[in-house]
Amino acid sequence: FLVKESLAFSYEQMQLPDEAKLQYEELEAFLPEETWRKLAQVSGSGAAEKNDEEKGGTSPSDLAMAGDSEGFRHYIKTSGQDLRGVSRLVPQYMYARETRLLFQMGSTVDVLARSKDFLLREHRNRLSDVSLEFGRRWKEEMGHVSMNSSSEEVLSKQTAMKRERYRREAEVEAWALSSCWDIKCASKHYFSFASASETSQEGGNNSASPAIASTVEERDAARFLAEILDFAILRLNRLGDLAIGEEEGKVNPIRKATSERPVDTLQPWEPWRELQQRRGEIKQKKIESRKNDGSDWSPTLPSGVSTWLRNAFADTSSFEETYLELADAAVLFNRLAGRFRFASRLEDHRAEVHISRGEYDLAANVLSNNVGACARDQWNRAHYWRIFRLACCQRMSGDVLAYLETLTQSFNPRLSSVAPKKTSSLFQRDLEAIVTDAAVAEPRWGAFPFLETELSIESETAGKTSQLLPFLRRKLTKHLSFVGDELTFTLSINSHLPRSISVNGIRLYLVTFEKYEQVYRRNGIVTEDDAFRILSVDAPITIEPGKNQFSFFWQPMTYSTYVLATVEIQWKEASFFYDSALLRKPMIGVDVQPSEPTQTIELNPLFLIPGHVQNVRLVFQSGSDIITEGVVKLSCSDGLQVVPPKTDPSKLDDSWSDECIIPLASCEPGKKIVITTLVKSASVKHDDDTDNVQTMRAIVETLYRQESYSKVLEKGEEPESRPMKTLLEAMVTTLDRPALTVDDAEAFEFGDDHVMVNISLQCNSPVPFYIKEWYLDLPLPLQLDEGGDFNEGMFGHAIPEGEMLLLGFRCIRCEDSNKQIKRPVLRVVLQDDFGKTFLQVLPLNLEDIYKQLRKEDMYAESYNATAELTCSAKEGTVGHPVPFVYNVDLQSLISPKRKANGHSIASDAGCPILYTILSEGSDWIVSGKVQGLLDLSSQSETITLQVRGIPTQSGILRNFPELFLEYLPAGKDAKNFVTPPITVQCRNPECFK
Repeated sequence: FLVKESLAFSYEQMQLPDEAKLQYEELEAFLPEETWRKLAQVSGSGAAEKNDEEKGGTSPSDLAMAGDSEGFRHYIKTSGQDLRGVSRLVPQYMYARETRLLFQMGSTVDVLARSKDFLLREHRNRLSDVSLEFGRRWKEEMGHVSMNSSSEEVLSKQTAMKRERYRREAEVEAWALSSCWDIKCASKHYFSFASASETSQEGGNNSASPAIASTVEERDAARFLAEILDFAILRLNRLGDLAIGEEEGKVNPIRKATSERPVDTLQPWEPWRELQQRRGEIKQKKIESRKNDGSDWSPTLPSGVSTWLRNAFADTSSFEETYLELADAAVLFNRLAGRFRFASRLEDHRAEVHISRGEYDLAANVLSNNVGACARDQWNRAHYWRIFRLACCQRMSGDVLAYLETLTQSFNPRLSSVAPKKTSSLFQRDLEAIVTDAAVAEPRWGAFPFLETELSIESETAGKTSQLLPFLRRKLTKHLSFVGDELTFTLSINSHLPRSISVNGIRLYLVTFEKYEQVYRRNGIVTEDDAFRILSVDAPITIEPGKNQFSFFWQPMTYSTYVLATVEIQWKEASFFYDSALLRKPMIGVDVQPSEPTQTIELNPLFLIPGHVQNVRLVFQSGSDIITEGVVKLSCSDGLQVVPPKTDPSKLDDSWSDECIIPLASCEPGKKIVITTLVKSASVKHDDDTDNVQTMRAIVETLYRQESYSKVLEKGEEPESRPMKTLLEAMVTTLDRPALTVDDAEAFEFGDDHVMVNISLQCNSPVPFYIKEWYLDLPLPLQLDEGGDFNEGMFGHAIPEGEMLLLGFRCIRCEDSNKQIKRPVLRVVLQDDFGKTFLQVLPLNLEDIYKQLRKEDMYAESYNATAELTCSAKEGTVGHPVPFVYNVDLQSLISPKRKANGHSIASDAGCPILYTILSEGSDWIVSGKVQGLLDLSSQSETITLQVRGIPTQSGILRNFPELFLEYLPAGKDAKNFVTPPITVQCRNPECFK
């Protein structure tokens, strides 16, 4: 010990506290505390120390606890003792020395840890010494008692020894308690717990948001201080027990208050109204009882205790206040260390002490801040017990509002399984009494768990959307509906009360989305002034235990987005508000869209005929809507003009304009308004590059309400709404094509001089027209034959859009006529339903038949001849001749017109025909009579020409010689005669090998 002590002292002088402390740690490893304790028991050092203290001066214990190295060594030398005589003081001295070094090292948290460890060990050792001393003396004293001693003498001796033991134990407990308090007070100089304590007190010691120390060092320090104060509370209770002793009828007030069954719970439960009447009397009795308890308080404390401790035992109240002070400090340090369950347990004991003192307001304040701790841990039975104790405090203090809130919290679905039936019944009886108190009418009570609500919507309109509410960080589910729809809102109320209740009313607040956002950006409280509409359920209303369903009916007349914001349940004087934003259930809204307008407009006619002035009629029908006002706007594109209705015919020319606005009067459902005016259309000019469709638009803009609006407002519940707006549009266009267009026109000859003309017409009119009459005009050389119109059945026939008309005309060729028609035209007169007629002039494309007729006239002398080449063999060799035969058909040389005039081949014999057979471009060389005149004197229509062909190439030959025919002029007019060409169509063999 002396070596390590000297070495540690040397290191300390060298400013090496770490090395100095290491020496004491090595010494403790060599000589543990238990070794010193056993040595002290053997040497009996306690008696020597006591003698030294009685001589006066500084006690050896004070020298050791002060860590005075010089004084402690001097005491060892002057007392003539070795370490065995002071072995009991060595652990105290080593504690003081280590603590001093830890302070030099700046390890204040380690100082607390070392102090806690020293207190626990020293307290245990001292109590052990007291117990050993008591056992030793008991044996000595009882051994000296003779057999002749009376029982009174023996009992008196035993009582005296027990009192002495209690006194010695009380000294140990007082030393431990004072030491703990000194450590707590000294810690204020090293740790800044004040700010955390103030924060916690400002927050009302709310366990839901405890103030935890900001640094790890402070949390560790708070944990050690909390453990030290927990130890101090145990020592205070034990000291109270020892100070009172075994006197009959006296009980430690702390143990009495914190017993398993508090005293106040043993009394009968008084109904709320009776308790209200007797509250003053009960309070006076409590004060007198406290005085009586304080007068009997006469604890016995050991001598030499601190003033703080002696004041703590001055009377019962001081003792309880000391306990409350220690418990309050322990709660604070436990919370700073994050040990919330420890803090919660101590808070329960504090509340019970306040209750025993009659301080119900303080007890309620402690319990209200601590009641949620067990709920977070889901300790339902402990949670219900705390609610029960809180209710006991509040009902005794007369705090009506707080008691109402606690009662509603007690009927929690999680607590229903652990709540005793009798307690629930008593709570509901008090709750039914409190809601009749006028004091509960003013506050706005929130969503308490004794009634759980859930809303749903029943609507025929399917569809819903979701919208995020940033100001609430919630999602709103919007159900789609329309103005005039009958909506049903179902409210499900789940009651956790043991008995049924009768409420005054249930109301549902509907708030527009814009107003709802304003409310929650303001203060989040929905009031009646904020509600657009309040739906209610008619009274009387009975809510049974379990699930109940109620329905609200609403027929909206104003389009907007509504939030089912709040459900209000009015029970006697109290109103409970279940705000959707505060509940965990999904938020529900209704997106009311404008109802589908039933108004219609009809614009006749369906199209305009280009180049005409026509009547236009607009028919407006209100349907089932209520029209408040409206306007009709007629606008015309280029080429169209309109006049206002009822314009004076004399001023018609000056009234044409591109636009016309007509006011529309209000009307009831089922009304019809007819507006008639004139429209003038210019002729349509077709241009491929631009869109020249002439259009007149009719735009009807109305403000209307739904047909049930008047009936709903008569009830006086729905506020007046702004009318809905709709826009109806109709359009009429000028036909870009005529009502009838020619789809196809063709003609073909039949007989000698007749031509059949077929015409296909397509109807382009959106509405049916009737054919009144038609005319076919043809230029020469064709004209309509008498009786050649085969279309008499078309008169009075209605032609729908897209229908095809087939017209047939028989025509005859004529040479002379007085007609001066430039092109074929079909003139059709159409008639509409109003009797108005329209002339359609339809050009016909008969160019093919006219070209054919012109060719016949132009080439009356030209013919087409046909010929057929035959070979005597299909195969041969190169250079070997092959006989060829041309069979020329002369029948087609005479045109139909010449045949009609009596011409024949024989009559034209005076005009010879020259034939020529050429081999150029073919695979042959021809020989024989390859050129000559045809013999036209023969009566036969076929002439045979024979030649020889010699193949010039091997292989398959497909190119054969060609035959040409031409007229030769004859007579004295030969020089001026122009010979027409003759076309020969010759059929050759397929091939020659």
